[in-house]
Amino acid sequence: MKNILLIFIKYGTHLLFIVFQIVCFTLIINSNKVHGDIYDNTKSIYFENFNDRVDQLSDYLKLDEQNDSLVKENAKLMDIIINHPSTSIKDTISDSLLLQQYAFIPAEICNKTIHLRNNYFTLCAGRVDGAKPMMGVISAEGIVGITTRVSDHYSQVIPLLHSQSRISASIRGLDFFGNLVWKESSPRIMTLEAVPKHAPISIGDIVVTSGYSSIFPKDLPIGTIVNFEIAKGSSNYVIDVELFNDLNNLSYAYLVNNRLKEEQLNLENDINE
Repeated sequence: MKNILLIFIKYGTHLLFIVFQIVCFTLIINSNKVHGDIYDNTKSIYFENFNDRVDQLSDYLKLDEQNDSLVKENAKLMDIIINHPSTSIKDTISDSLLLQQYAFIPAEICNKTIHLRNNYFTLCAGRVDGAKPMMGVISAEGIVGITTRVSDHYSQVIPLLHSQSRISASIRGLDFFGNLVWKESSPRIMTLEAVPKHAPISIGDIVVTSGYSSIFPKDLPIGTIVNFEIAKGSSNYVIDVELFNDLNNLSYAYLVNNRLKEEQLNLENDINE
């Protein structure tokens, strides 16, 4: 009680001034229509701006939830586009006997390196989510890499930017294919090797997955040809490919589950034996 009295003694004049100001302000807006209208309009503008800021903050706090939802929707769209290229997205696929070769598992990228000779990605998806070793990893813009090791909740990925990365790739519209490797010149430039020099290629041609593996579906976009040459004494091109994917800015990816992979590998192993 003593402290309260001391506050009033010390700041009483200021408090009394504020009270009188509030009383005067209330009397003015209640007794004068013009001032009252100005006050109502000002109050409406202020609260409208305040509500907009609150809505923006609320939307921002929900971004993670919205991103997760969008990633799941993208996985469904990829399933339709890759498994049913001639089917409109608006069409309903109701045949329960229709075989879906590829399924897509959305995953957030937990950790990654980008500027090493042998880079790696870690995905926040593991065995409990359906992840397995030797699964393809893609994004909405193109391919990312291949899983190597999997735990219950995480997967390790060898990305394109790795000395041991080898991806079978072809040039869209042509039957020629080769191996896509990384020469460490740039995180956006890959090298396509073993394409014969009689292939009619041009700068700007699209490079896609060849489909000659059990890991990636055919015709997934990879990048565009930005330069090519024939090494002295060689019968093949050395082709520079600029990636569509900017792996440095990637936050989400999709694991590619080829449901027919084991059947294909078992058949091929039997033939080799």
